[in-house]
Amino acid sequence: MTKSLQCEWEFVQRVVPDCAETFIPLQHAISDQFFPSLLGGVVTVEEKRLFQLPTYLAGLGIYDPTETAVHAYKTSRQGTATVSEAIKGVTAFQHEQHLESLTTARKMSTKAKEDDFILKFESIIPSFSSDRQRALRRSLNGKTSTWLNVLPLQNYHFDLSPLQFRDGLAIRYLRDPRCLPPKCDGCGTALTLQHALDCKKGGLVIQRHNEIRDCIGDIASQVEALFVDTDAPSHRTRSPEAILESGAKEKKRVYEQAVVERRGNFTPIVLSVDGLLHREAEHFLKRMAANLAHKWEKPYSQTCGYVRARLAFAIIRATSLCLRGSRVKWRSGLGMDDGAPLYSIL
Repeated sequence: MTKSLQCEWEFVQRVVPDCAETFIPLQHAISDQFFPSLLGGVVTVEEKRLFQLPTYLAGLGIYDPTETAVHAYKTSRQGTATVSEAIKGVTAFQHEQHLESLTTARKMSTKAKEDDFILKFESIIPSFSSDRQRALRRSLNGKTSTWLNVLPLQNYHFDLSPLQFRDGLAIRYLRDPRCLPPKCDGCGTALTLQHALDCKKGGLVIQRHNEIRDCIGDIASQVEALFVDTDAPSHRTRSPEAILESGAKEKKRVYEQAVVERRGNFTPIVLSVDGLLHREAEHFLKRMAANLAHKWEKPYSQTCGYVRARLAFAIIRATSLCLRGSRVKWRSGLGMDDGAPLYSIL
């Protein structure tokens, strides 16, 4: 949608004036059919408005086509004014002037759209509960939207199953995940999003930590990771940054001295279930991306984006495991050593 179809209709909007009304049926299809199908459930009016914001403003980057039509045509006219005048014979074509006017038009359009998006975000967010507001504002500056901005390439582990994708959206927007069992098979408590992320029965929380450790270890060396649910009831009176800082200090208390005695440096990888990184984890990823950029002879921005994307998808798989995995261990000891049970089925 965001990498193909949306670009196709925006191309039409750049060259056709006054076409906003033409896209009203498409806008209804996106809001009333696509969003509920994507989320796997009912979507409120406020959520629909939110989803049509950029991902860095807690949206999905699927914009209202009736609004993009106005910006697209105006920007196109301003950016191609030099070419148009030259074609009409009014002025001689100057390549440098054309590039300058094109760049200026794009910058002005980007600034206008960003200001408009911010105003919309601030008008939408008060309509959500305090818990959801906390989660949405965390998406603003926490760089937790990488997984929504990359192509789903299997070779780079950027692919998710439909359930994993919807689980990622459920955690991002604090929605009830689709098709959860009524009760936790580990402790019998009602299985909500919050309980699934925090229940330590069956070892799924440990497996969640290991998923992140293995993802980073696949790119770097041995690390110690900590996965924190910043929306847990015990954390709601503290800021996400303070929660991650406490987690980092605890990891250092347990492991740092032993690492120092072996003449090593210890960096705790502490992050939230929706991808917010502790400052030391942030520095670690940047350093790792810089080393990879040098080794692969690629731009730092590309390798940094790759590292963030790999981690983002690992986070979603890890959290989805807590929602979908079984907390009941498989029972052995069925008396199969001598094959005696086989006679009971003959």
